[in-house]
Amino acid sequence: MQARSTGEAELLQSQRRRRDARDAERPNPPRRARRRRQSTPWLQRNALGVAALSILVALIGFGFGLLQMMTRPESMPASLALSQIDTPVATGSTLNAASIGPSVQVLGPSSASVAGAPADAVRPIHSNQRVLEPNYTIAAGDTLVQIALRFNTTVDRVQAFNTLSDPRALRIGTKLVIPPPL
Repeated sequence: MQARSTGEAELLQSQRRRRDARDAERPNPPRRARRRRQSTPWLQRNALGVAALSILVALIGFGFGLLQMMTRPESMPASLALSQIDTPVATGSTLNAASIGPSVQVLGPSSASVAGAPADAVRPIHSNQRVLEPNYTIAAGDTLVQIALRFNTTVDRVQAFNTLSDPRALRIGTKLVIPPPL
């Protein structure tokens, strides 16, 4: 800033002197100590938080698992089969030491009442799956799009049912399994 007159220059000099005098009287504030870089790894510094978070996630997972088990509409066939395995239970007799322990007496119901049915009963096998047989023969000029439209399904389904790698490589006379309509 330039002084326009000598009066202004003297005023600026006196202000500067006062400011310098005030700064000289005032003790300098202590310098802040530089913050050191933390030498411990992040995981070590936050181990408690990580442990708490992992326990929380485990408890939430356990809770959802219990909730899913309680609201399951039907029991699984595998768990039913495990509960009906023939166990060598006999009233008042000693069981095999290798399976239970040294000479353990078992008093309880017989194996027929444990399983809910006699051990000799044969359970019928119910099949709910059909074997799909080829039901369409490729004619000249057929494409997967035309076949899918004719049978009200999609090209992807026809391709998946017949394990076709390339939908353009159809051969006349090849038999295809047509999936059920959508």
